[in-house]
Amino acid sequence: MLIKLPKYEYEEIVIGGSLNALLYSHYNDIPIVVNKLTPPHRFETFESSSALQAWNELFFTLSLKGLNLIGDKSRKIRIKENEISISTSGARVLKVKFNKLVIFDDENVGGLEPPTSENDNFIVLDWMVSRSCEKHEHELLTTDDNFVNKVRFYPTDRVDGHHPYNKDLVSVSYLSSEQMNNFEYSDTYAKFKVTSILKDLGIRGKKSGKNHYALKLEVERREIRKARMSQYKDLEHIKFKYETPQKKEGE
Repeated sequence: MLIKLPKYEYEEIVIGGSLNALLYSHYNDIPIVVNKLTPPHRFETFESSSALQAWNELFFTLSLKGLNLIGDKSRKIRIKENEISISTSGARVLKVKFNKLVIFDDENVGGLEPPTSENDNFIVLDWMVSRSCEKHEHELLTTDDNFVNKVRFYPTDRVDGHHPYNKDLVSVSYLSSEQMNNFEYSDTYAKFKVTSILKDLGIRGKKSGKNHYALKLEVERREIRKARMSQYKDLEHIKFKYETPQKKEGE
């Protein structure tokens, strides 16, 4: 049974869960409905600092200011004329009227006109554990290929404390939907490619006496993110944003 909550009305509302959406809400003091939590990954930066930390701080700040209307409880949003219906956890429905709607993310949002151009580009993160890898000082490797375009090393989270030379890694690829359905672009092949890159650099497995064990990586998980929202035509009362918003003058 759905529980209908009181209606609200605002001049402008933002929909999105990305850093760009949170920044727009913060810079302009506009209420935001987070349709899907999409925090940056741990290595993204914003103004030379951690983008993930900025996202966490903004999410909390907007909640304190009363601008984060439903926090992380949204499950589905439907737009009908100048009103959005938000289905939340606990089988509740919140209706919000608006004069202007700014959309940064179309995930879980219904009632939109068909896009003029579908997004077909994705950022793929393959997180890997190095079970057997000798110590090295590499932090970032780059290639000329969109598949395993970058390899980022970081101190492992599997051991308590700070161990700068005991590293795990993540590979970053930029793939189309067709490529992601091809086994040759799978996380298994990503592991093979990263292993080959490390061997070409002369990095071997852990040392045992005068010898080395075989270099061994294991895929922990694959994380897929849309590179961008599909392209839509702006309407009189609905605008779509794709770029990073700018601060107000004087901020």
